[in-house]
Amino acid sequence: MKNSSGEVIVDFCFRRAGRIILAASALVLIPSFVTVPSAQAHGQAAAAGQKNWKDRDEYDAFQKVTQTTDMKARLEALKAWEDKYPTSDFVDMRNQYFLDTYNNLSKTDPAMRQALLNKAQDSLKNDPKNANTLYLISLWGPIVGGANPPADLVSQVESAAHAFIAGADEAFSDDKKPANLSAENWKTAKAARIAKAHQALAWAATTKKDYPTAESEYRESLTVYPDDAPTSSQFARMLYEEKDPKKIPESLFEYARAGEYSGPGPTLPAAGKTAAIDFFNKLYKNYHGSDDGKDQILTQAKTSALPPAGYSVVSINDLENDKAKAINDRIAKDPGFGLWFSLKQQLTGDNGPAYFSSNVKDAELPGGANGVKTFSGTILTVEPADKPTRVTVGIEDPTKADATLLFTNAIPTAALSKIKVGEKVEFSGVADSFTKDPYMLTFKDPDIPGVQLAPPPPRPKGRKR
Repeated sequence: MKNSSGEVIVDFCFRRAGRIILAASALVLIPSFVTVPSAQAHGQAAAAGQKNWKDRDEYDAFQKVTQTTDMKARLEALKAWEDKYPTSDFVDMRNQYFLDTYNNLSKTDPAMRQALLNKAQDSLKNDPKNANTLYLISLWGPIVGGANPPADLVSQVESAAHAFIAGADEAFSDDKKPANLSAENWKTAKAARIAKAHQALAWAATTKKDYPTAESEYRESLTVYPDDAPTSSQFARMLYEEKDPKKIPESLFEYARAGEYSGPGPTLPAAGKTAAIDFFNKLYKNYHGSDDGKDQILTQAKTSALPPAGYSVVSINDLENDKAKAINDRIAKDPGFGLWFSLKQQLTGDNGPAYFSSNVKDAELPGGANGVKTFSGTILTVEPADKPTRVTVGIEDPTKADATLLFTNAIPTAALSKIKVGEKVEFSGVADSFTKDPYMLTFKDPDIPGVQLAPPPPRPKGRKR
């Protein structure tokens, strides 16, 4: 994949199809709460007159289903039971056996997934609030639908996901907890499934290009169940693909989360983690202009699925705008700096050497231009220590030298009380030479108001003014 500039973008494991594979692979990491009643329980229910088998053959058909461990064989047994007894008193229970079977087969056989959705929709006609049925539609609908699903599938998924979330408290009440599952795992199973329903709603919104809703659902999913790196990678990709610069900081955080998260919930495979971090590194530098601050985000993402309060990443454009504003504000207050900055822009441009030769070399600067008689900066070095003849000054940045003052005669000892490192200095003088990178403009025997210096040799006649 390439961006608008033609640069190749790392795309391993983040395509829409890849996201679907990741969603399916996460199934095995979430404890199942698909439960189907035992043969003994239904035998007791039938004996109590609550429900009745049509005849002994139906009961035997049911027994065959419960005793068949191979999923494909169990599916055939279920179909045989359904074909012979379509109006069974146990149709709701049979539908759950169907869904459990399709769910297991769908993990490795894509052909089973649409059949699961069909059976789930049929099951809801008799049992519209069944949490397991609603969850499986929320889980497998987006996988079947992909990036361009039919409208009726999107509607089916949305309805199921909303209904599952609304009924989750009842479905996961303490009295419904399987005996072999701890209270903590039961709580985790609930959170993971609610999160999956929110992911389904995010998928549905994305297919309709309703990105604000999709973003909200992804955030809710990661709030309910933070331990899910594949979801972070999905969210990161969606934010990036919106091509809105304001969304890039959050996208960066989610890429970092996808690459840094190591469990206990679903994680990306090793290659996926590497791809996520590589893409994060590239995107961060392109957006921010440097690696400054990057490590802090990676550290935060290890323990948080969503950005912390106050999180931000300043774009290189914003940095440049802030820098330009600061320079303009400074120029407005300091005409001397304005002249210095303008001179630097000319000298560091493409025609810098020619401009220096024709307009700057041997000229008296600032020379009174715009009423400016001196430049002002901070002294950074005075060399050599004994009998100094070279002083460097930071004008644009008080920590970075951009002017050198060269003296033919050593600076008098009496003058060194004012010419010392860290002191402010004003000067004017004749430009002698310059370098473009790093930028440095050198003055020969400049004047420093209020400081008595040893007189330089007579200057040649005819120099520029």
